[in-house]
Amino acid sequence: MKKLLYPLLFLIIVSCSTDSTDSFNDTVLENTDSEMTPEDTADNQETESQNQNTAPVLNLQSYPINEHASPATSIGFVQANDLDGDELTYSISSEVDIEINETTGELTVGPDLQLDFETMSNIEFMVSVFDGATITEENFELIIEDIDETTLLTTEQTELISYFQHLVYWKGHANTPVERNQKWASTMKIYLHGTISNEFAATVDDVMAEYNEIFNDGFSIVTEENESESNASVFFGSESELENVWPDMFEIVKDGGYSGYAITPSNAHQLSNSRIWISNPAAVLFKHELGHALGFGHSNKCQSENSFLCSQISTDNDFLPEELSIIRYAYHHRLQEGLTEEEAEAVLADIIVNEQ
Repeated sequence: MKKLLYPLLFLIIVSCSTDSTDSFNDTVLENTDSEMTPEDTADNQETESQNQNTAPVLNLQSYPINEHASPATSIGFVQANDLDGDELTYSISSEVDIEINETTGELTVGPDLQLDFETMSNIEFMVSVFDGATITEENFELIIEDIDETTLLTTEQTELISYFQHLVYWKGHANTPVERNQKWASTMKIYLHGTISNEFAATVDDVMAEYNEIFNDGFSIVTEENESESNASVFFGSESELENVWPDMFEIVKDGGYSGYAITPSNAHQLSNSRIWISNPAAVLFKHELGHALGFGHSNKCQSENSFLCSQISTDNDFLPEELSIIRYAYHHRLQEGLTEEEAEAVLADIIVNEQ
């Protein structure tokens, strides 16, 4: 029996060796086909479909819009083409509040977007469009169109600007009009001359505090103990005492019935080195003369409104509500010194509209 087994075993080994290549390939192919699941087939089909997808194309353009446009104002529509006819979804990336309808591609002004040509004339933003398989991104530009802000003002705001021009351009009674506005470019530092009573010192502190509460753009008024460090001087004393301190001012006020006076020269329309004479500690008198030193002329609201800037004042006179705004606007950083009435009006209108 043993002699018969060996030849048989040899034949089997030889046979397997001779047919090994073809048999292996058949087996692999059979196993691969049999082990493919329906999910695998679907994934392959989806991958093939994605490979055939055509990315959407955004049509580039710039969008003009008037400055000060209100929230929800339509800017325009972003246009995109997709050769596959896929449903498109829009989104936006911007540093400012521009909104986009994800379905229609309409751009609108967001609730926090303030469009001001004088501050920024154009805005860049990015729009993305998605067709379900591919995202396309492009940069767009919003062009802000300049408008005449005075056309947006209410009657009350127009009257405020008119009164501003009256005070700042010295159109009041007994004033010499100026062609360009004047203002302090740096902190006003007051040195007190004369025999300063506690009452008057308290008056100075109170009045300065009232003014400083109005200013909100960096300018302020302070007192200075060292005369060499000051740029404004206040002398508290009688008219006769004034003659020995400031003879030139005395020559102006003598026999004129004045209770106070202010002289403030300007250099390139910047006020500096002011001198103020005060003869009594009434707060309204110091408030009045300090107003002149700050660049404001006499008021025409004196019959019933009792402005602190009337040429004739009493303890009933004080800041009017509109004068608080005018003082603040006069020292706004955007209202530079040396502007004509027309130039100042344009800047003021823009400031007022932006504050609404």
